[in-house]
Amino acid sequence: MAQIHILVAVNVAPAITGNLGDYVYMVDDSLDGSSGEGGHELETQCENGDILVWTVQSIDPDLKVSIDSFDGAATEGGDNALIAPTQVNGAKTIWRSSVNGTTTTAQPYSMYLNLNNGQAHKTFDPYIFSKRAQGAKK
Repeated sequence: MAQIHILVAVNVAPAITGNLGDYVYMVDDSLDGSSGEGGHELETQCENGDILVWTVQSIDPDLKVSIDSFDGAATEGGDNALIAPTQVNGAKTIWRSSVNGTTTTAQPYSMYLNLNNGQAHKTFDPYIFSKRAQGAKK
């Protein structure tokens, strides 16, 4: 079981009026070969039992961004959902979830962002691919 950090960097000013996906840059520290790093459709490779930690950050420190919520295929199924992200210590910029199960294909999820204290609310759709645990990775 590993903890995988997912950084979501947002160029907030143009994202407020433009297509959010054009201004989101995602990376993670998965050792399993994630794909799509540097864009908005990161496919995080993980294993059943891993912990995912998302952190959202504005590229411009004078503008704010936070995560409002998650939904999508990876979050459906109640107690059997692949992921069930929750805020860390009430901070809307850091969320975490354990990975609960495996998938045969990448599963999409939606992340809803609050841009600059409510100036805009937008969403984008990255992916998770969960394999059967092979033992400790880190």
